[in-house]
Amino acid sequence: MLDLVKDVIEEGKANSVSVPQKDFDPTAVRITVIGTGGAGCNSVSRITKQGIKSATTIAINTDAKHLRITEAHKKHVLGYKITKGLGAGGEPTVARKAAEADLDKLRTLIGENEIVFILAGMGGGTGTGSSPVLARIAKEQGAVVIGVVTLPFSIERVRVKKAREGLKDLLKEADTVIVIDNNRLLGYAPNLPLNKALELADEVAARAVRGIADTIVFPSLMNVDYADVMSVMKNGGLAMISIGEANGSDYVKNVVENTMKHPLLDVDYEGAKGALIHIEAGQKLTLGEVIEIGEGVSSGFDENASVKMGARINNEFMGGVRVTAIVTGVKSASIFGQAGGNVAAQGMVASASSTLQEGMVDEFL
Repeated sequence: MLDLVKDVIEEGKANSVSVPQKDFDPTAVRITVIGTGGAGCNSVSRITKQGIKSATTIAINTDAKHLRITEAHKKHVLGYKITKGLGAGGEPTVARKAAEADLDKLRTLIGENEIVFILAGMGGGTGTGSSPVLARIAKEQGAVVIGVVTLPFSIERVRVKKAREGLKDLLKEADTVIVIDNNRLLGYAPNLPLNKALELADEVAARAVRGIADTIVFPSLMNVDYADVMSVMKNGGLAMISIGEANGSDYVKNVVENTMKHPLLDVDYEGAKGALIHIEAGQKLTLGEVIEIGEGVSSGFDENASVKMGARINNEFMGGVRVTAIVTGVKSASIFGQAGGNVAAQGMVASASSTLQEGMVDEFL
């Protein structure tokens, strides 16, 4: 299935992407995906269940009970001497202390990597407080660190304030932070049951992670390697990730339009300085279509932007196409204040978006 919401609704029929069974060594580029706190562990559990082969997953939580039901390759109860496995009580300072108390254990657990993803929900205790510490550890051990975080609903006033502070701390430690705004998610899927709406956020995070990890590890017709991704994510400044899908006779035009929409965060990508664009499609994909998609996605970028593009055949897509675009040099005014506010704050964020076409939610309820 090509549709993001349909993937979530029909959980058993979708989500896992077929990978080549060729003779390659996925350990050549070491990628680790860390989920911390309740939301982060939920995302990592989803990624693990989908059978990710391009990365190792780690679940970290102060709540031992929640950790038991989380699926991951490795698990760790954070700061047991401080929290007794009973959680952080919604206090980021408690989680930060718990992480600092476990520094040596966390260094060993995470190990050396080329890329580390850190998934968390901002605004609570464990994810908000521990994610900057985890990012610092991973970076000290040589990794490019990419945060993938969700922001709380605006009605959760206390959590919003904590989320902004936590996000600022994470941005100081990570190379790039991908932000998924739950308020935008609510606007595009207001009629989804609560559990499905939250799973939708997990799926956006999962696709962002898989889009980068699979691009590096698995062979492509037009290849994008680790050095390409590192140059975009580490040296490109601000970045966004957008995932677009389309099928039918006019899928090239539609996938470009879908990829460049940003329903999950208010983002300005005009003047972007660089991008990594990866395309997955069925056997009918032509070189001309690949170039047309790449030109369409990058049309609003700075004329000197460095655009790196890869393409891979995936028979699950049949007559459709999926585009994952990592775009550097974007700005967002929606997180730290109103548009026209603090310019420095506007430039601190990267965004993740996935296209949710109008009316598709009701169609699958």
